[in-house]
Amino acid sequence: MNQIGQRIKACSALLLLLALFCGKPQIVWQRFLDTGTDEQVVALLSQGGVLLLVGNQGDKEIDSCAGFLQWLDLKGNLLRRQRVAEGKLTILRGACLFQTSNIILCGYTRLRDTTVSLIFRLGPDGRTLWKKGLAMGSSSWANGVCLNDTNIAICGGVVTNTQTDILVCLLNPNGKTIWSRNYPFKEPAEAYKIASDQNGNIILLGSIGTDILLMKLKPDGETLWTRRYDSGANDRAGGLALDRFGNIVGVGTAGEEKSQRCVILEYAADGGAVRKVAYQENARAEGNDAFITEKGDIYVCGSIFTPKGKEVLAFQYIPNATSVWERQIPAGRDAVGKAIVVNKDVFIAAEVRNRTRDIALFCLAR
Repeated sequence: MNQIGQRIKACSALLLLLALFCGKPQIVWQRFLDTGTDEQVVALLSQGGVLLLVGNQGDKEIDSCAGFLQWLDLKGNLLRRQRVAEGKLTILRGACLFQTSNIILCGYTRLRDTTVSLIFRLGPDGRTLWKKGLAMGSSSWANGVCLNDTNIAICGGVVTNTQTDILVCLLNPNGKTIWSRNYPFKEPAEAYKIASDQNGNIILLGSIGTDILLMKLKPDGETLWTRRYDSGANDRAGGLALDRFGNIVGVGTAGEEKSQRCVILEYAADGGAVRKVAYQENARAEGNDAFITEKGDIYVCGSIFTPKGKEVLAFQYIPNATSVWERQIPAGRDAVGKAIVVNKDVFIAAEVRNRTRDIALFCLAR
């Protein structure tokens, strides 16, 4: 009996250790989207108990591309899917939720030889409530969208006098333009991501020349400050997130192709630099998106280069921490995390190169 008791205790201890160190699997579930043509991740949104994947499908080089929406439950089951198209070519570039139920999409289309910005407002069922085209300069396009109080702010680029300037527009809930402005610099500049703080100020993440640009505007569009990040090589903007105090986190990719670094740029609301760091000391990685939870936890996604190729990278960013939550997912050839959403678990939308470029969705345990 003593030997049996000792074995039971040993088994119990082993089960306890397994529960402590194994617990929930790192990848709770994964789903792949392959329709036989190229797919591109635009955004991943969380709406109650539903995930909303926004993407593009087709070949924009031959003007045959459309946007799509895909609703899934938190277990990865497909609820419904919808195509979004305005003519033969529709490229979506940004998305956000409006009053928890409506969906705002932005992007562009081509009319003859002119590129025109597109904005859609959809109802909870995906029905188009209104759509609007913005023709500015010789060409214009929308890359990012966010809510600004009850209004809608979009950012992108506009070509004026053969140079690309930053474009920002503020629309009311019915799509009427409140104001629109372009911001010229001495070098070509473009805004990719946009966010709004509690005071209605607008924050942009974009590019200027070969550098990353952060910019803050007043609610009327007047510039408060601009900040430029230059690693000394080609730098690329990735994701933008704000915490409830208005502090700003931008992520991006710094350096040349063979020495890329995932960089995290932290700024206070007044534009003061808090921290500029790279993921790990010697890791070759890309930074593409950021998400800040209500508690202030910061999560980043992108990719990391390994001897076998790119893998999806996701990690919790804690300044000066030696041990944080991190996942590397070998999902196929050239796998890149493009969008991240966090609630109870971490959800990643990635692009993977197979016969064509496909989309992979992952649910990761925190």
